[in-house]
Amino acid sequence: MADETFSMDLPDIQEFIKTLDLMDENINKAVRDGLHKGADIILAEQKRLAPYNLSRYIDKSDIYVTKKGVLGIAIGYMIEDDNINVFAVGNMFEFGRPGNSSTFRKNKYRYYHRYSKRRAKKTGGSGLEVFKGLKGTIQPIPHIRRAFNNKIDEAVQTVIDYVNAEIEKLGD
Repeated sequence: MADETFSMDLPDIQEFIKTLDLMDENINKAVRDGLHKGADIILAEQKRLAPYNLSRYIDKSDIYVTKKGVLGIAIGYMIEDDNINVFAVGNMFEFGRPGNSSTFRKNKYRYYHRYSKRRAKKTGGSGLEVFKGLKGTIQPIPHIRRAFNNKIDEAVQTVIDYVNAEIEKLGD
């Protein structure tokens, strides 16, 4: 038993290393493609659940890498508009707004944004217009987090399917 040794030719080792490098590149590409498809699934659900005309401001970012090497994609209110603070309006609908302020008696009106189809057709713009309304509670309409919770399993399964398909290709 002591006489048995393991030997491998140098070209075989080089070919094995090249195969491992190619596998790493292909798996990395599959993970990135799967992340984009998974993000598209969550993005579509967020746009479906978004109130009024806020869905046009929901978008996804490019893939980013954290300091710990984790890949991620941000999905939510990404598009800026000069006329309104989209992030603030979106968060107001996502989490709601409390009722009357202490200045209610002095100034009982607040300016809001609302969607108008007629304004959108007329101006060709977003259709969001400012109107004067009474201060008061806005009930939350969760759409960003709820869409994530609704579709996270499907998005994760999409990433897994992309990686598994790439592994199967390497096995052939």
